[in-house]
Amino acid sequence: MDIYLVRHPQPADVGGLCYGRLDVAVTPQAIAAAAEAVWAQIPDETLDCARIYCSPSPRCVGLARHIASPREPMPAEDLMEMNFGQWQGLAWDAVPRQQIDAWAKDVWGYRPGGGESAEMVAARWQRWLSQLPRISGGGVVAVTHAGVIRVALACSGRLDAVSALEATVPFGSVHHLDVV
Repeated sequence: MDIYLVRHPQPADVGGLCYGRLDVAVTPQAIAAAAEAVWAQIPDETLDCARIYCSPSPRCVGLARHIASPREPMPAEDLMEMNFGQWQGLAWDAVPRQQIDAWAKDVWGYRPGGGESAEMVAARWQRWLSQLPRISGGGVVAVTHAGVIRVALACSGRLDAVSALEATVPFGSVHHLDVV
């Protein structure tokens, strides 16, 4: 099964901020630009018949609706961004250095800000993935977040666990997985 993971459009005014699951504004222009990038990277025949899923985060729903139109995307809680707990809403440079260091020492098991670990995000990803064959027979497009995409790349074996969590995942980027 072909799965296309799409990162949401760039939010406005979040430079240097750990926003995680916070609802942050995305302009209509950013949604339109991200949609153009998606349409350029995913074949029309796939987009025409693919099931479109998204994180329930407004920045994902907006793009998913744009690319799915006139259909409605299906929100999936398992596609939510990693929960950064007490770090959410803080500037990255305000997060205590010892906490950043602890995360760097255990990138899969550490729970940033007391929220979720990458292992926990991986469990959500695997749960969502395991449900797909029962509910979707063709291609899948999922508009989600960088954290989920990084974990999916690691779980698929496309990247090793550590480099996946450090991978650059640009806004509006598309990542193709062929899942058996």
